[in-house]
Amino acid sequence: MRALTFLFLSVLSFFLFACGTGDKRDISEYYFPVKDLRGGKVYEYVVSQNDSVIPEYWHYRTFVRDSGLFLVGTYYDHHFQIGQIVREKITKSGALAKESHLYEADPNPEAEGGQIHTTTIIEAPNKFPFSVSDSSGVFLFKLQFHPPEDPEATIYVERKRRFLGDAPDYEYDGKKYRCIKFELRERIGNEKDDKAAVEGHGEEWYAKGLGLVYYSKKYGSGAFKMEARLTDIFPMSELERKATTVYGE
Repeated sequence: MRALTFLFLSVLSFFLFACGTGDKRDISEYYFPVKDLRGGKVYEYVVSQNDSVIPEYWHYRTFVRDSGLFLVGTYYDHHFQIGQIVREKITKSGALAKESHLYEADPNPEAEGGQIHTTTIIEAPNKFPFSVSDSSGVFLFKLQFHPPEDPEATIYVERKRRFLGDAPDYEYDGKKYRCIKFELRERIGNEKDDKAAVEGHGEEWYAKGLGLVYYSKKYGSGAFKMEARLTDIFPMSELERKATTVYGE
């Protein structure tokens, strides 16, 4: 009897161990190639928003500090104005947001192109996991901030990612890249009146060796939707040239 009990427990322990570790998948190579971004590169996306089509730019650059490896992403809109800066720490388990700063045009006509800076509070830092098992896991990113026009209000942005497996190959610069995809669930609201929160859903695709190459989102009943595709990658000097072409020296 003792021999049978020992055999049963051994088999059960092996089964539980296999279920807990055997299905893990390393997807770190599908995130941005942080080791190649120390000099910085700009990712240009073409974004379709309902009937409009505009470009957006993200400048990504990695930094090595005593506390680890960090990726800083700076968002520029189609007017070449900074809209957001995000600093992430690259860990063994994934990319974790450490800071997020928002920028918007100063409505004061005397500001002459000035911007208002808003610091956010990150409540859940998960941006991208490096190890996944199945579609049951949810990775939460959440931040909140006080808008400059209403400092007493608290706006929150909650984004949940769920791994969906492989996506279709993505073609960039004449080459096809293997992709994975995540389901997105977003909620944007004001803690003063959470009933008015806007919910959205969509997908993100990440290509091996490139990073984010595609995303789509729909909000509310679907009246507002957007879709973005990576179209080019170039150095910061090229973005400066584009801005100079539009606005001059």
